[in-house]
Amino acid sequence: MRRILVATAAFGTLVILDTPSFAQGFRVGPGGLEIDDGRGYREEREDRRYRRMCRELRDRCENKDIYGEEGQGNCRRYRRMCG
Repeated sequence: MRRILVATAAFGTLVILDTPSFAQGFRVGPGGLEIDDGRGYREEREDRRYRRMCRELRDRCENKDIYGEEGQGNCRRYRRMCG
């Protein structure tokens, strides 16, 4: 009986340790918990965020008289960050 228990425990340990490891990363930041599963969604999301920011800065720079803004802050920031 003891042999069966030892064999079962050894087999169970091998099964548990032999499971594939998942290459996931996680990050805790201002946006909460973010899990990166390695499929590139994070890079795409950051690229969309960057393009949206540049589009908003360009709009603010070109239409500052409409928005009632003064100075060159948005234009300078747009040129510095978005080329």
